[in-house]
Amino acid sequence: MRPRLKDDAYFTRVDEGLVWLTPAGLLTVKEPSVAAMVERLAPRLNGRHTVDELTARLPERTRRLIVELLDVLVRQGLVEDTRPGRTPTASAEADAAFVEQVTGDPDAAVHGYRNGRALVMGPDPLLAHCVGALSASGVTTVARILDAGGAAPEAAVHAIVHDGIDFALQLFDSTGLSQASALAGVCADRDIPLVQGLVSESEVLVGPSATVDWTSVWRRLRAEDRKPFEAEPGPPTGAAGRVLANHMVFRLFRCVTGAAGPEDRRLFSFATRTLETRCHDVLRHFSVRTARPQSRVDFLRTVRELRRGRGCTEAQFSTRAVQAIDARFGPVRELAEDELPQLPLRQARALVAAPSWADGPVVVTASGPDFATARYRTALKAIGTYGAMTVDPRRLHMRSRSGGRLPDEPDDVIRAIRAGEADARLWGIRLDDAQPCLVDAREAFPVLSEGSTLPTGLGFGLDWTTMTRVAVLAQCRATVLADPREVTGPQVGQGVIDTDPVSRRYRRLLTALGHDLRLIDLSGRAGVPTVAVLVNGAAVQVMCRLRLVEAVRACLEAVLVAAQSGRPLSCTGRRVRESMAQWSPPQDASLDDAVSALRQTGQTPVLVPLNHDPAMNRITPYAGNVVLINE
Repeated sequence: MRPRLKDDAYFTRVDEGLVWLTPAGLLTVKEPSVAAMVERLAPRLNGRHTVDELTARLPERTRRLIVELLDVLVRQGLVEDTRPGRTPTASAEADAAFVEQVTGDPDAAVHGYRNGRALVMGPDPLLAHCVGALSASGVTTVARILDAGGAAPEAAVHAIVHDGIDFALQLFDSTGLSQASALAGVCADRDIPLVQGLVSESEVLVGPSATVDWTSVWRRLRAEDRKPFEAEPGPPTGAAGRVLANHMVFRLFRCVTGAAGPEDRRLFSFATRTLETRCHDVLRHFSVRTARPQSRVDFLRTVRELRRGRGCTEAQFSTRAVQAIDARFGPVRELAEDELPQLPLRQARALVAAPSWADGPVVVTASGPDFATARYRTALKAIGTYGAMTVDPRRLHMRSRSGGRLPDEPDDVIRAIRAGEADARLWGIRLDDAQPCLVDAREAFPVLSEGSTLPTGLGFGLDWTTMTRVAVLAQCRATVLADPREVTGPQVGQGVIDTDPVSRRYRRLLTALGHDLRLIDLSGRAGVPTVAVLVNGAAVQVMCRLRLVEAVRACLEAVLVAAQSGRPLSCTGRRVRESMAQWSPPQDASLDDAVSALRQTGQTPVLVPLNHDPAMNRITPYAGNVVLINE
């Protein structure tokens, strides 16, 4: 073998070891001793020496290390064999070989890229690094605009419009977000490939303007992660700056030549200290879309569309939900099992992003008989919870209590509502007669009240019926728990548990854990099948469902999840006592029966769709809150 380092493979030393930049992306070798070996070996990897010649004078142990290292480099596509009869992937024209490896069509791609006129904007020394990387990649005409502040100057727009620019790179800081978005719009209108980077001293966020919206990136970014960008920026220097420039030129090259794949359309973060990169999905933020208060007609149209919608399957939902999960940019920051106890039931936990003016993030959990079910239920609950915390004030009907002018900034409007300086209402649908009515926004979105919690009547699902049922039954349960009077009911017959294998298993497991349970039927008081679980005479769980067997199963599952953690079972605060009355199984209820039960409180149940974020609506639009209003 005559090893030769490929022309399109580059490496640089970092504190942790070595980083290779290849057409396939970054390869990091976190071993300083290997990095030193590569640096000494690289100048001789020119195809003129065999492996034996390279290692002839080395000790046996070092020789074996060199051979193993070369084997790894060959398998990673960084080194090739140039022995006679072998066809090297590189040619005399390094850029043509690079293009051929990436696109398979070097002639047309190289011609367009080489002869294109490039524009580079940004602060020094990154500007110089990008110009050098473009020139090294074969671009012969590069215009540069030095911008120490990071904002896109008018000269950049002028150059794009009047100077025949074919593609562009831009580096900017957090003060230039709006200008960067404007420049992206100009390039999009003229079909000019543009790769941009939001710069800080410790990190750079890079993405193609065709698919990355910087307003959404900034608003979705965790508050703690914005701080480095808001501090006085210092662009990366040295090796980090050069590697970043190569990264951006590589992204631009793929965009220009048509070689961009799915990964190229995502945002990636570049850590300047470790040179590590990570890809991120960033959903478009609702604030970048135009919005106005809904009229009665618009609201009724929305309800009709939701009712008629076919929803989606669990598998389709799970595929879509992945787009919303990202530790730094996602509406759902995390979905994992963590260290939750997983026997006998599986559990999952999600971290739900909260708006900047609310306390967050919010933790939600759900359980199931297997990991897939637990994760699906948790993801669905997380997206419903996100909807309950996401308010677009532009969609609210607003009025200042003082008669003065309301603030212009959405976050300031929200703060005015929370401080009681403004009234806000939005449309909901009455569940008894399907008529629209205006509801206080604080009741629909409790997050708009100081010290608030999640909605009592929160519902979510994959279709309108499921969402409404979950929300109505949640409000029925809250009504039962809110009654200060002691309530009595007969014990649920053993036959209900015996005929349901799931409930029978849960009861057996709880008994094995040492819990003596009694199931009390409260259906007569609630108006729908309702069960309370008593442990040592105290009610530890209450559940309402449309069928008694479902209420029993939900109660036992909730108690089992609490018990498997080993913590003491907490009391609901509801005073429940077993009566001596003979038990008669309640009939199954309908959704209309549950609505009628809520009407017995003297209030009207109203469903408010929690659909203020269009990007999340594409995952599932079925999140809502049932509130009880006095009319």
